[in-house]
Amino acid sequence: MRLPMRLSTRFAICLAALVTALMLPTGAIVLGVVSHDLRAERDRQLVLRSRALEPMAASYSWRVRLTPALPPDFMEQRLTGAALESGGPGGVHLEVPGAAPLVVGDVPAVMPAAGQDGPATFTRDGRRWRFVATGLGRRGNLARLRVFESEEHLDRQIDLLGERLVLITLAAAGAGAAAGLLLGRFAVRPLTALRAQARRIDLPSPGAARLATASGVTEIDELAGRINDLLDRRDAAVRRTGEALETARSFTASVAHELRTPLTGMGIDLTLLARPDLDPAERAEIVTDLGAGHARTQRLITMLRRLADGELADPAAFAEADLTEIVAVAVEEARRRHPRAEITFTPADGLRVRVRGWAEGLRMIADNLLDNAAVHGAGDDGRATVEVTLSADEESAVLAVRDAGAGIPEAEREPVFTRFHRRPGSPGSGLGLTLVRQQALLHGGAVAVTDPGRGPGTRVEVRLPAAGRTAGA
Repeated sequence: MRLPMRLSTRFAICLAALVTALMLPTGAIVLGVVSHDLRAERDRQLVLRSRALEPMAASYSWRVRLTPALPPDFMEQRLTGAALESGGPGGVHLEVPGAAPLVVGDVPAVMPAAGQDGPATFTRDGRRWRFVATGLGRRGNLARLRVFESEEHLDRQIDLLGERLVLITLAAAGAGAAAGLLLGRFAVRPLTALRAQARRIDLPSPGAARLATASGVTEIDELAGRINDLLDRRDAAVRRTGEALETARSFTASVAHELRTPLTGMGIDLTLLARPDLDPAERAEIVTDLGAGHARTQRLITMLRRLADGELADPAAFAEADLTEIVAVAVEEARRRHPRAEITFTPADGLRVRVRGWAEGLRMIADNLLDNAAVHGAGDDGRATVEVTLSADEESAVLAVRDAGAGIPEAEREPVFTRFHRRPGSPGSGLGLTLVRQQALLHGGAVAVTDPGRGPGTRVEVRLPAAGRTAGA
């Protein structure tokens, strides 16, 4: 189980561990280099001491060989004093054939073999010595001078150096932890402020306060912006949920209201069909009425379902779409649905207009405008002339559908977009233009019934924000 830990504490621990990890190998390297240099310097000093004592030791050995029975004189005293003054721990051993050796200071009880001159290491009775040996005389084997130094002295120095390095490392780790804690608290101050702001956000209520995005720290500001975006999307989802509930209630009420008339008529027709004395001509007329009622009911349910789908669409999921292609496909299918309607489509300058939106919703706009023009713009002979134009500038894309029908009086141009508004005797559901306005508003645009400009008829114009326009293939 991972224990909770503040970010500043984690920063301090990581910095202390990093300092320790860097100091330990660095200290080991420094200790190794210094140890090597100390041992090399010790050997050099041994050689220098040996060379400094050689002349006096040679004179002493020469005098001893000439008069071995005489007691030590001032030469021995001078050699002893010189050995002591040469400095350094350890001692000097002067071996003269036929006489007792001269020993000054700390030397091993047994001497190394005669062939070893050093600098070399000699171990005796559990102690280690470092020595330099020099032969005195013409042939170098009449007398032998050895200068010793115990390894214990240098080992103590190196151990002391190692202990100090460990103490320095521990002190550096502690200082690193303290500095890491201070720096960590300073570094996470914007994050602490962000946390304090987040605690004040009232999540249950939509439209809660947002986080500040001006801390000066890029990552913190991006995180605050992302959280604000999530809160905005949450609020939008809550709003859409409320709208969906209201839509569901409205849908239920609308269905109950609008289906009552066709279902009542269908019920009456079915009752009449049950009469055994019904005339065949009347029976055929009733069957025709039933088919028309069924088609109207089916059309009404389809339009209501599309209306509900449009209200639940999420603008965040919109993508760039080719409006020219969508309208072109809608025109081709409208020609098949309305074979008695003459539908022409003229994109502006042959350019392809692109908008950002929901392709299905854009298709709903085109389909309903075309169906509305083909149905309501038809003359007494059932024929209709529909003109579709598509243009765009740097800001807007404009889709206009014009028919040559009776037209809509100016006073009724706005009410035609309300639900179930239709003129007497209209075969429509009263939801086509409602669906067009819903999708236009959802895409950030607008729709209006405008002046047809020439002759009778109706012109409906949908204006949408343009995403761009490119040369057509």
